[in-house]
Amino acid sequence: MKIIFFGTPEIAVKTLQVLNMMPDIEIAAVITQPDKETGRKKIKTPPPIKSAAKRMELKVLQPENKEELLELLEDFSPPDFFVVFAYGMILPKKVLRIPKHGAINIHTSLLPKYRGASPIQSALLNDDKETGISVIKMDEEMDHGDIYLLRRAKIEKFDTYESLSKKLAEMSAITTPPVLHDIQSEVLTPIKQDHSKADYCKKIEKKDGEIDFKKTAKEIQNMLRAYTPWPGIFTNVNGKKIEITELAIDENESLKSGEFKIEKDSLKIGTSKGILIPQKIKPEGKHEMEVKAFLNGYSHLFKKTLKTQA
Repeated sequence: MKIIFFGTPEIAVKTLQVLNMMPDIEIAAVITQPDKETGRKKIKTPPPIKSAAKRMELKVLQPENKEELLELLEDFSPPDFFVVFAYGMILPKKVLRIPKHGAINIHTSLLPKYRGASPIQSALLNDDKETGISVIKMDEEMDHGDIYLLRRAKIEKFDTYESLSKKLAEMSAITTPPVLHDIQSEVLTPIKQDHSKADYCKKIEKKDGEIDFKKTAKEIQNMLRAYTPWPGIFTNVNGKKIEITELAIDENESLKSGEFKIEKDSLKIGTSKGILIPQKIKPEGKHEMEVKAFLNGYSHLFKKTLKTQA
C-alpha cells in the first residue's frame, strides 16, 4: 500500500511513526506546513512532523499554497491513500481525486461534534466526559466527509489539552493502519454525517486565555485545562500580566467577581459562582512559582484591588 501523509503538529507524529513501521505500507512523501518563525528572536522552526519525517529519512514537501501543492503531487504516481492528520489546509477537489481510495482524515472529535480547528480544547472547555477520533473520507468541506470509524475516549477529571492530545495520538496510531487495510479491502463502508447536528469550533488565539471573572470558577478551571500549555490563562493586575498555571476551586465560597483576597499564604479570587485558589503563578517575565513565593514578592500589585484578611 502506497500513501502520502499530510500533517503538521506533534499530535500527528505517532501515527506517522507507526505507519512507517508497517512492512506492507510505503510512505511516498510527507507533506507539511512551511517552517515558521517562533519566539522573540523569530527563529525559523520546522513543524514537528517535518523533524520526525527527517529522522525516518522520509521525503518531506512543504508547499506554500494549494497551487504549489497540486504541482508537487504531479511528480508522484497516484497513491492508494492520502492520510491527513491536522495538516492545516483544506484540500481542494483536484487534490482529493488523486489517490485511488481517496483521502482519509483523522479528526480528534466525535463528528459531527466539533468540526474545526480546536476540537480537543472545545471538549475540555465544555467539560465533556468523552471525546475520541473520527476517521472520515475527505471532501472539500471542513470535517464534512462520510465517517468510516469512530473511536471513543474517556476524558479524565484532570486531563488537559496536553494529556488528552497524547491519549488521542496513541489512539490514532493504533487505529489508522487497520482502517486503511479495511477500506482498501472494502470491509468498511463510510456512513454520512448528520449535518444538522454539526457543531463548529474556532482557532484558538492568545487573547482567548484572558480570564473573564464573570464566568464561574468551574468554567475558568476548564479554560486552564483546555489552554495548557498554550495560551495559558492570565489576567492583569494593575498593569502587570499574571498567568495562573495551577489552581483549585471552591464552588461553595463566594467573593465578588474579580475580587482578590489574601488569607495567610493563599490567594483567593472571586467569580460569578465559586472562587479560584491559585496554586502556582507565573508573573510576566518571570518563572513559574508557588503562590506563597508570589505573594511574598508581588503583593504590592494588589494595593487597589486587594481585600486582606489577617
